[in-house]
Amino acid sequence: MSNQVKQLELDFGMLTVAQQDRVDRFKSSSNSDAIRRTESARSIQELLLSGGFQEGIDFVNDFKCEKVTEVRSFGYGDDGFEAEVTFTNATGGCSLITDYFNSQKNEMVIRKCSVSREGDKLECSYITPQYRAYKPSTLLSKLQDYNIGQKNKYACANKTKSILNHTIDKYKKLFPNATVEEGKDYYKSRNYNYTEFPIVYVKFDSGSYVSFRLGSEIDEEYTHKKFDAVASQMSAMDLLEMFNNQEVKK
Repeated sequence: MSNQVKQLELDFGMLTVAQQDRVDRFKSSSNSDAIRRTESARSIQELLLSGGFQEGIDFVNDFKCEKVTEVRSFGYGDDGFEAEVTFTNATGGCSLITDYFNSQKNEMVIRKCSVSREGDKLECSYITPQYRAYKPSTLLSKLQDYNIGQKNKYACANKTKSILNHTIDKYKKLFPNATVEEGKDYYKSRNYNYTEFPIVYVKFDSGSYVSFRLGSEIDEEYTHKKFDAVASQMSAMDLLEMFNNQEVKK
């Protein structure tokens, strides 16, 4: 193509041959993707229904395929350009409807989780312990178990919060001159995962403190850690004398 033709294309907002080819390839790719996603959404919905899932209760299919016209950017750098293009746009798909405990806000919410197909099986890694595909009926059981688990987490968190508040109030009344507040600690499991749990600190002006770990019910807390600021500054001989003078419990 001559430089004069190229300049005319630029002056009249026309696309060059290379640019038009890029736009055409985008339209063709969008059309192929829409066809593929249409078939995928249809087959996933069929599998969900065959496994006992109820649309609107256990899953939603918000797949939509339509013709749109918009200005798109193509290429990059010196070869970048914009062009108005009409193409097939596919959005949405099948998602499982799940209960979810939001621990940050301490509330139950509804969450939609995408589901994919692998042959005659379905996969939704958000609700299963393993990244694998399951038979539709098995995945439905996994969904039901997941929802129950999330509700149990919510109930447990609120019970723990109630016990925590009671314990803090209890030690504030018992020791009004102490600082009683919530804290956090953690333990390490065999597989080196760290699990956090709440504790109650009772701190005194001397620097001494006792922390309590909560029990499963109210007033079942037990000593987690303790620190005697006075004893920590005593010499070994002073400690021995103190221990020697302690009364023996009978």
